[in-house]
Amino acid sequence: MSDIIIITDWGSDPPAFAGALAMAFTVVPASVATVTAEAVASARVVVVYSKLRQADDVARLGEVIGEDRRRTDTIYVASSSDRAGLVQAEALKIGLILPSFRSSRDIRAAVQKILNRGLEAGLQRRSRLVANAIETGDALYQELGAAMRADKPLPPEVLVATARAIGEATRREGLAEWLDAVQLHHSGTCRHMLTVAGHASSFGQYLSLHESDVAMLAEAALLHDVGKLFIPISVLEKTGELTEMERRAINTHSMRGASALVRGGRTAKEVIAAVRDHHEYLDGSGYPRGVGADGLGPLTRMITIADIYSALTEERPYKEAMTPRQSITIMAGLKGKLDNRLFAAFRSMVLDPVFAKKQASVLPGSGGRPACLQAGIHPFDASQETAA
Repeated sequence: MSDIIIITDWGSDPPAFAGALAMAFTVVPASVATVTAEAVASARVVVVYSKLRQADDVARLGEVIGEDRRRTDTIYVASSSDRAGLVQAEALKIGLILPSFRSSRDIRAAVQKILNRGLEAGLQRRSRLVANAIETGDALYQELGAAMRADKPLPPEVLVATARAIGEATRREGLAEWLDAVQLHHSGTCRHMLTVAGHASSFGQYLSLHESDVAMLAEAALLHDVGKLFIPISVLEKTGELTEMERRAINTHSMRGASALVRGGRTAKEVIAAVRDHHEYLDGSGYPRGVGADGLGPLTRMITIADIYSALTEERPYKEAMTPRQSITIMAGLKGKLDNRLFAAFRSMVLDPVFAKKQASVLPGSGGRPACLQAGIHPFDASQETAA
């Protein structure tokens, strides 16, 4: 299902705001003259951009967009200052009518509000901790996108708050509850961000890492794909096979994300390294730099494991979700690519049904263990040093 269908009577020329929407949402274009009820039903939000001067066009829209959806899920964007279109939109009982002078940002915000309606309803059935973390994560996702598009620094306060909220939610409610709640979000890209953050945060808790290490894991996970926000969602969430050009564009995301964080000047260098190198492997076969084990710190190694596992267990437009055991089996076959000690611990965590359902309310400080990730110390080496 697409996020938006934009119905126009402007032929092949898309409206100016369509490009802005395509950066944040999956968008399908349609013509007033040929749009079908099936096409409308396959989109979460309907945007009508038409002069609405032809009686046949008005009648057709009334037929293919049911009255309930016109009231709740449809936005009319006037294509000119002509009053006639606004009057017809009101006669169609379209729920939200925007005059022609409204900006792309206003239209995007209106779409987001409709899309979040289902999320808000679903979160009412969740614990307050989980609901708060999802809501904070959604706000972060939107702010990250706005910052990337405007080439502005990322919002550090929202990032820290989201990392803390996810850590608290997974610790008190369990990883399984978190992963289930994440599925309520309409965006596959946002779901992946929150899924990786949940796995990474839980991984740190499973290893009894220091509170600051768990927070750093969550922050790195939330930012690991930030470079993808430069790439249209229509490419990121494409249902069919990617073209070579599209694949190359996606493969730039890790370096673009790291560069954006460097320009922002507010992110820890270890987190930037994890964003840049989370597709690198210990044997040097990854991208974008082809570095090996000596160039990959423990934070990066942990994010790589969480990212791969999350991608395998997630449903995507082009594949079904794999079970935890299927995913772990595939990862076990990546000989020489992943950190063996960390992978063995992660495997134990995700295959432990007790841990997934409820975690012990340990932390802050986590048993007196010193912070290790910011210093570049491997968690298992740090535990040995503490024991000594």
